[in-house]
Amino acid sequence: MIPFRAVDPSSAAPRPRLSPEILLFAALVVLHLVPLWAFPFFPSQDGPAHQETARILREYDEPGAALLRQYYLPNQEALPNWFVFFFLARIFAFLSVPLAEKVLISLYIVFLPVSVRYALRSIDPRAAPLSILSFPFLYNFLFHMGFYNFCFSLAAFFFAVGWWLRHQERLGSWRVVVLGLLVLWVYFCHPVSLVLAFAVILTLAGWRMLLDVRAGTSLLRSARRWLPGPVIAFLPALVLMASFVGSRMEENVATMPLGVKLQHLVALFSLVSVDRRLLVFSFALSSLFGLMTAWCLARRLRRRGLEPADGLLLAAGVCAAAYLLAPSTLSGGGFLNQRINLFPFFLLILWFGTFEISRRVRWGLRLAAAGISLGMLGLLWPRYAELNDYLAEYVSAGEHIAPDSTVLSLSYAHEGVGPGGRKLAFRLWPFVHATGHIAARKRIVDLSHYQADEDYFPIYFDPALNPFRTMGSNRLAMEGRPPLVDFLAYPERTGGRVDYVLLWQVEAARPDNPRVRAVLRQLAAGYEPVYTSPRGWVRVWRRRDLTRGASALPTASCPAAFQWPSLG
Repeated sequence: MIPFRAVDPSSAAPRPRLSPEILLFAALVVLHLVPLWAFPFFPSQDGPAHQETARILREYDEPGAALLRQYYLPNQEALPNWFVFFFLARIFAFLSVPLAEKVLISLYIVFLPVSVRYALRSIDPRAAPLSILSFPFLYNFLFHMGFYNFCFSLAAFFFAVGWWLRHQERLGSWRVVVLGLLVLWVYFCHPVSLVLAFAVILTLAGWRMLLDVRAGTSLLRSARRWLPGPVIAFLPALVLMASFVGSRMEENVATMPLGVKLQHLVALFSLVSVDRRLLVFSFALSSLFGLMTAWCLARRLRRRGLEPADGLLLAAGVCAAAYLLAPSTLSGGGFLNQRINLFPFFLLILWFGTFEISRRVRWGLRLAAAGISLGMLGLLWPRYAELNDYLAEYVSAGEHIAPDSTVLSLSYAHEGVGPGGRKLAFRLWPFVHATGHIAARKRIVDLSHYQADEDYFPIYFDPALNPFRTMGSNRLAMEGRPPLVDFLAYPERTGGRVDYVLLWQVEAARPDNPRVRAVLRQLAAGYEPVYTSPRGWVRVWRRRDLTRGASALPTASCPAAFQWPSLG
């Protein structure tokens, strides 16, 4: 086993050189960036909503943005998911919002493997090549969901844990400050990663305490050596998180069956989305980790006694226990199990880094991880191309919507429906928030903007105008399948307005469904069709009495009566 001790950055690392391993690492980074830039849209579920919020933040105080200020209010709370919005709205303000998103998620693609490499080098520079194991985790389910803050929190997690590993035995004042700043970065990305970072570092520190006590050091002296630094570094972030979570404890708690959790853990199901065939690669990666864990355990059991490196295996066990015990939703936050699912494997990568591995085994691991990762990209590529074709048609509706107007978008096929009724995406709804792509390019008020209905994003709807509470009973009504909304009475009820209604693949729903018929009746009573996309997938209606700016808009021939075109 590699000695597990703090690394002296000035002497531990050899002079960098372009070794085959470094070239492979760099090549994989570049190849994983290609899908982001080869297509106009990254097909995520919540990414369009992030773009929309960023544009609102950019233009909120402009003189001509009175309509934004009428509908949206700023959230002044120290939110644990501010990181992405700060970069999109402020740091990258010189870029268009869609381009800023591409740059941002490209940074994630670079940061995560680099952060894993940094943490491994904090254990021993010879362990750095194991960072290749992180590449299959890049295009995970959470990334496709558009949970960009959480994705960045993974990189922040590794930098924070790596810093502690590197300086654990000499964590002086300024190093505690740096650790505290890294921990705050984790907090402002996502609270789940903050809790797990605290649990992991506290587990590692507690393990070192136990070894000191076994060696004859008093418990008090050992505690004074290992605990104050991490506790002080985490204290500000934990206080902020307690304040954030404490006011939301009344939210519903949901749980996932234990058997399902175990299946998802074994299959590494948090890597599977867009295309269900990715399960083959996720299971292959899980099997690779299983074989490597068994090999390392066999080597470890030959040695007697406890060692500092065993703390990383214990930390992986703590993360696995957290995954099995955690609810699926808590304090308004969802997908907790899917997020935690990744961390036991991440800690195993670090534990693998404490073993001396032969050159042949190292290259076998690299090539296997690279093959799995590139195989996943190969499956995603045609899916991205197909989804971009549909998204481009969706966004074409924006040309027929006047700026500074309100738009209600209703999706009848969240996954998208292709020829023969085939769903376009697995475990993903790329079209439920796709109006965000339009709002990122044109200043509108999107009445279907889900982030403005929540209290943990930088903006929220004025309660008196909140369409989720006044058109339907809640977000499940507006995003239902099919949606249930009463938008015709919205102006009288709230003093607001619904200038345009956008329907996505309404033909995917049964025409005799009462909810569909209710929407069509409201459209017939107060709206006129202004656009039907070339293949009929998206339709736009404009309020009949809306004349301001209407003459300047392009129009498309639309039938007076609603028709049901065939998909494909």
